[in-house]
Amino acid sequence: MIRKALVAMLAPAFILSSAASAFALTPDTATPPAPDAPPVFAPPAPGADEHGGFNLVPTHHYQWAPSDAKNAQVGVNFGLLQLALGGFNAAVELRYRRFWFEYSHGMDLKLNNLNGFSMSQTERDQNLRVYVPYTTGFGVGMTLVDELWLGVEFKTHRYEVNAPGGPVTSYQTYSIGPVLGYKAFIYKGLFADAYLRYWPNVASSLDGNKVALQGTDGTVEHSAHDFGVFANVSIGYAFDL
Repeated sequence: MIRKALVAMLAPAFILSSAASAFALTPDTATPPAPDAPPVFAPPAPGADEHGGFNLVPTHHYQWAPSDAKNAQVGVNFGLLQLALGGFNAAVELRYRRFWFEYSHGMDLKLNNLNGFSMSQTERDQNLRVYVPYTTGFGVGMTLVDELWLGVEFKTHRYEVNAPGGPVTSYQTYSIGPVLGYKAFIYKGLFADAYLRYWPNVASSLDGNKVALQGTDGTVEHSAHDFGVFANVSIGYAFDL
């Protein structure tokens, strides 16, 4: 009787002990992978975007190193300031590595628009009409930091100017000056270019760079218009050749 009771007590203990040992030897399938194993969803590598520049789709990472377009890249853009002046401007840009070359042509610009914002104070005081049939030229430059670039532009501008009620006088000016810009890619090849330019006159077709304009209120002396310092924004699209 005592022997049967002892067996009845020890048998369950032996079974439980064996089961515990079996579970202890079962491999842990929930163990995380080794630290050096590659993640399943790896984030894109910095600079992996096709065009560079700031992108609303978060693929670009700002960098101090200048953008390096290893494939020749062509971009076409249109200026917004020229639209506000009642005209139009188109530019074609070629980029390769850190270098860029640009040709632009604007036309039909009415500087009296925007309350004469693009005119000098003297021109506004004289109530002159200043019209630009065209402005054209090219620029060359180099990328400095990320998509920030610096260059020099060579331009010629045609003007038609008259005092109130007077005849129109036409003349030409020529300017050479620096340009600083930043190209911000919005989505894929779509970009916005922000410019800060200085276009000082280096020559003009006027004698002494001045002309007397006849008007209903008498004669006024007009100095060849000088664009000086101004800013602009353009919208365009770029693609690799």
